[in-house]
Order: sequence, then structure tokens, then C-alpha cells
Amino acid sequence: MTEKSWRGSWWLPSAADDRVPGQLVVAEDGRCELQLIGGLDLGDSATNRLSDRVPVIWGEAGNQPITLTNCFTSRRDGFSRRDSTYQDVHVHEALVGAHVSEHQEAFKYAIVTLEHLASWLTLHTSVERGSGEQGESALNRPSPDVSCSVDGWTFTARSQVQPFRLSAERSRLAVEGEVSGYIVIRPPAPVAADAFHGPVLELMDLLTLASGEASGRIELTLVHEEPISHPDSDGTIFEVERRVDSYGARIHTARPKDHAVDDWNFLFTCTDKSFDKVVPDWLALRRRAASACNVFFGMRYARPIFTEVRLLMMAIAAEALHQSIRGDETELPAAAFAELREQVLNAIPDASKREWVKARLRNVPSFRERMISLASIPAPGAVAELVPDVQRWARILRIARDNLAHTGNEQTQENIFHLERATSSLLSLVLMAELGLPAEAQERAVKRALRPFGGARQG
Repeated sequence: MTEKSWRGSWWLPSAADDRVPGQLVVAEDGRCELQLIGGLDLGDSATNRLSDRVPVIWGEAGNQPITLTNCFTSRRDGFSRRDSTYQDVHVHEALVGAHVSEHQEAFKYAIVTLEHLASWLTLHTSVERGSGEQGESALNRPSPDVSCSVDGWTFTARSQVQPFRLSAERSRLAVEGEVSGYIVIRPPAPVAADAFHGPVLELMDLLTLASGEASGRIELTLVHEEPISHPDSDGTIFEVERRVDSYGARIHTARPKDHAVDDWNFLFTCTDKSFDKVVPDWLALRRRAASACNVFFGMRYARPIFTEVRLLMMAIAAEALHQSIRGDETELPAAAFAELREQVLNAIPDASKREWVKARLRNVPSFRERMISLASIPAPGAVAELVPDVQRWARILRIARDNLAHTGNEQTQENIFHLERATSSLLSLVLMAELGLPAEAQERAVKRALRPFGGARQG
């Protein structure tokens, strides 16, 4: 996205007559800033506190209503509005196209486009190409809509075909067609704008898992429950949807014009498991293992950092993922453990020592046991290719994690870059298995895209 700006007047909803001129600027990464001439009283008229916040600022630019949410002053040149010549306001989200109040449940559905969505939906299968004596031909056909419902929310994948374009260069003529995909998210009843942020992030994570690369939000359009009324030439009134564009800082800046991940490097696509099956399963898994996924995918979206940090974060994500999907079950049933603990404690006559032992007797799996259990979840053939010696991998990861957490040094002769890559790859494989993707898809992902423990695959 290129930088965008809107010049107009701005005011607080509670003081509609008190307006100031200014400009809303949306940076390439989605960050929003309102640059005011003079300033608004955001609660700091008597002090220079830059942390004061207001939930909503309204604006109008070119007859277009704009709502800014969760705003606070980031810079100004005076101690109050009265002696300020400028005021810069940080904006959490800008809604261009409507005025809404704080938490107003005004939006009936959203339209989102995401990186790698078209490839994951395998939209290329709807493109037909032909050649013969009469020349070359191509046919772009939209794919059928596919929908599913989760907790009353409906998710619909749609494709859009653009007409062929003919562009003339001095040396040649070029013909270009375009097929794109988007997802419509429809709640059971109108919701506030920020209610869509969670589902959009969950879909981003799904595409990041499938493609193996960070997949960001390209555009998010919200549809207001109140349409726009227009007079027709004959005096009648017709209504059109009120579409509102959402802008805000993002954890990953999308690059829609960059080359996409090649089809053969996807871990899985909708050919392996259809959209209407994989999305409900993914949302259930993502919400059940929210903490683990936040760490795992957060590292995918983060800028490059030290290998030691990545390895420690992957170890944390792995332990949290196992706890989320397998709990604290051990080989010893709870009743048997309770009986054994009682026998051990009864054998200790000293009360203080007995209390010390009691505090340390817990029937929970160790980190190493959790890692071995995780490795048992995916298809055995895929795991054998990725981590040939699970016991050794789990032991080395446990040592490296403990050393990093306690000393800041991994203190291992193993290549921690390969250890981190293999651990990250195994977590991807575990998530694929929990999604119900077949063994052949898991094994294909290991052979084509994931990296085994020990470094680069030998040809």
C-alpha cells in the first residue's frame, strides 16, 4: 500500500461546532497519524500530558466522513490547546467512509484480501489456456463461492475475474488477465469494527502456515448496516452499500506486488483439504492453542532477530502447544500418582522434609517428554524425514532451552540455527496434523518445504 492522506476538518463528537483543519496520513505499513493545525482538547488542556486518550475523533474530507479510534497526542508545540500551533495525534484505526461512535455495532460484514490467498485457494485451476493453428487463447472463469460457519459467523471465499487488458509498448503488445480472491466475514448480527480484527488475524495465521511465509492483510473493507441513499434522474431514491475502508498499524506489512510463494512450496492448499472443512478446524485449533500460536506466528511476522531468541521462542511455543492440545497427561494415572505420593510421604518421618518433598512431587510431563509427545502427533513418515532421532532432538532442545533461559548462552555443540529450523518445521507439521491434513500432504511438505534436523537437505 502506498501512503495515503485526507485533508479536511476534525472534531470531537461531543463538540461538533469546535472543528480544526488538519490531515490524516496513513503510512505504507498502515500506521495512522492525524496532523492538526492548532489542536483539539483531548483532555490535556491544562497540562502537557501526551498520554491522554479519546476513544473517537470524527472528520470530514472531501464530503467523506471519517472516524478515528483510540487517539492520543504524540507531539505538540504548546502546553495546551490555546498556545499550540500544531498537534500530531496517534490513531489506532481509521475508518474512512462513516461516522461511528465508540464500540458502535454498525457493521454487518467485512471483506478482506490477504497475501497468498489466491494461490492457497488454487484459483489458477479456473484458468484455461489453449493453443492451435488459430493462435493462443485463454479463459478466466470465477470459481464457485465456498462457505462455512463457525459460532454463527460465516466465512465465504470468493474469486473475482477482471477483463483482459491490452497494453501497448513501443516494441510489442501485451495482453494480461487477472484473477484474485477475497474472503467475506459475516457475523450473525452487526458488530463493532474491531470485532473483525480477531478473525482476520486467525486467517492470516492460516495462510502463513500454509505458505510458509508471513501473509499479511492487504485490504479490509467494512460494510455499514446503513446504506447510502442516492437520488435517481427520475426523482426516485436508490440505495447502495456504505463501504468503509479500515486502516491501522499491522504486525506485518503486506507486499501484494511481490512474487508469490511458488505453488509447489506450499505446505498445503485447499486441494488437500477444502476451504469449508479446513477453516472451521483451524479456527477451533487456533483458539484452543491461542498462546502457542501467538508466539509461533509472532516470530513469523517479526523482523529478523538473533537465532538464540528464535530458538527460545520456538521452545516456548512448542511447550505451550503441547499443553494446549494434549494437556498435562502422563503415563501415570492421577489415582495411581496420588497413591504413590502418599506412600512416599508416609515414609518420611521428618515433617519439614516431608513438606519439601510434597511441594516437589508433581504428576506433569517434563519438557523433554512434551517434545517427544509432540513428535508423535504427525505422520510417522514425515517425522522420520524431519527429525530422524526424536529422542536426541528432544534432549538437545531441552538443554539449549534451559541454558538460554538461565544463562543466555545455549552452550551446545549443535548448530542452533538447524535446531531452531527443525523445531519450527516440526511445529508446522504438528499443526497440519491437528488440522486433519493427510499423511501424504505432511510428507510432501517435509520433502518440498520444511528443513530436517541436521541442516540443508542433501541432493
